[in-house]
Amino acid sequence: MTRDDLQRRQQSVLRDLLAGDVPPGFDPRSAAMTIGVLRTKRRSEAIGAVPALRDVPDLARRFDTWAAENPRRGCSHDDVLDFLVADAGPLPEPLASVRAVERVYRRHTSYALDRRPGHRRWVVALGSRVRHVGPQTRPATSRPSAPGT
Repeated sequence: MTRDDLQRRQQSVLRDLLAGDVPPGFDPRSAAMTIGVLRTKRRSEAIGAVPALRDVPDLARRFDTWAAENPRRGCSHDDVLDFLVADAGPLPEPLASVRAVERVYRRHTSYALDRRPGHRRWVVALGSRVRHVGPQTRPATSRPSAPGT
């Protein structure tokens, strides 16, 4: 077996495991354990990237179901955005607003209300552009202190 053959075989085995399938010639019990470890690792990396995921109801089931059908495309942040856009379940803020805004940018919908504090405005897709419509977010400025304080 050449190195290229071995590399293709390893990629095939990993692809099967990440999809939740038992690769040919593998012990089903060992493969099931490995599948669980790989799913937990991917979910943990997503939570590490976006700690607010800890507040998502039934995250383990929802994320693992999604991850079994969606190979990783990039970093953990990309994974989180892809999950949020694809998931239809309830999300706490600010994740619900992040999902709504991301769906506009990906053209899954033409508008959304961003409810995050400091960002409360409409996000609207117009042609090839996305506009944020509403009050401008102003940076907090410090007030000059009164003389003698």
